[in-house]
Amino acid sequence: MTVQQVDGGTAHDAAEADPGHVPPGVTPGASGASGDPGAAASRRRGWLRRRWVDVAIGVALLVLVAVGALRWYDSTAYVVVVLQTAGPFVVIGLGLLAVATLVLRRWWMLLPVVAALVVAATVAAPAFRATSSPKTDRDLTVMSANVWVGSANAGQLMDAVRYHAVDVLVLTEATPAFLRRMDTEGAGDYFSQREGVARANTSNGTMVLSRYPLSVRSLGTDPDVEGTRSVQPELDVTVPNGTVRLKVAHPAAPLRGDTVEWRAGLRALQSWKQRLDGDELVVMAGDFNADVGHPGFRDLAAGLADAQLTDGQGWVRTWPFAGNRLPPFVQLDHLLSRGLTVVAAGQVAYNRADHAAVWASYGLPAR
Repeated sequence: MTVQQVDGGTAHDAAEADPGHVPPGVTPGASGASGDPGAAASRRRGWLRRRWVDVAIGVALLVLVAVGALRWYDSTAYVVVVLQTAGPFVVIGLGLLAVATLVLRRWWMLLPVVAALVVAATVAAPAFRATSSPKTDRDLTVMSANVWVGSANAGQLMDAVRYHAVDVLVLTEATPAFLRRMDTEGAGDYFSQREGVARANTSNGTMVLSRYPLSVRSLGTDPDVEGTRSVQPELDVTVPNGTVRLKVAHPAAPLRGDTVEWRAGLRALQSWKQRLDGDELVVMAGDFNADVGHPGFRDLAAGLADAQLTDGQGWVRTWPFAGNRLPPFVQLDHLLSRGLTVVAAGQVAYNRADHAAVWASYGLPAR
């Protein structure tokens, strides 16, 4: 009889004796890390996917930060001027990027994304913080409307004038034909005063209609002084409890090839502001063709109250409306004031115009 000795054999011997035998410490169906090419390849693919996600987040962050930083770069380069209007999209983009980074668990990328978002939100926050005084008496209501070379709906505009009890109406791109349509809609009866120059078939005309007496300081027709071919009247508006100096603004649009003229127009308005006496009550109204993303406009608006900003209306959009496939995304029309209290402000859209009108009601200081 032959006895088979097992106790002294090796695991290899046992495996040969019993193919189903599993050595101690080895999991059935598992292989060593270095022995499974499929597992290694899968790990490499996972690592590459994570790296590509990090790269995509990093590139998106750099692009958004670069676009946002352009607001501090005073340039007449067309691309820069256009991108400077993208501030709200930078905030939205950084918010979405932060959410995506969180969902994808790319923790080490979350810190720079959130830091950039905090900076962008801090820049945008003042637009949502109201400092107007709604309980103050309304002494003067001003509206500025770009009527798109006289094509705007005069009836709708006059309806808005009556609804908001407008005292002074600034019309940029005014034409003689448009003024006749306004008079047909009752502007001649509603407003007792008008000053300015209406021009046919051009965007350079400007007219100011008023319920209060107007005194002309300058019609603003000299391009060398105004920095623009548009008429920019300078008037005194005499209201019952004071006099307000009104300056109309309509610099050239920053179209490709016209950005140097555009910047010159903003600079001329800045020079005008610097010549003012310190205690004058001032309103600057019109289509500035610029928004807070442009350094030239911020220089001009420094020390003045932007009505919509003061009223905490957030992302205000006055262009483009009619005649453009883009939705409104930027505020080009403004009412800037000094020495007055902003009581309320708003915007009005009307047909056949590419801008919305802006209006503001002001309280004058006690005499």
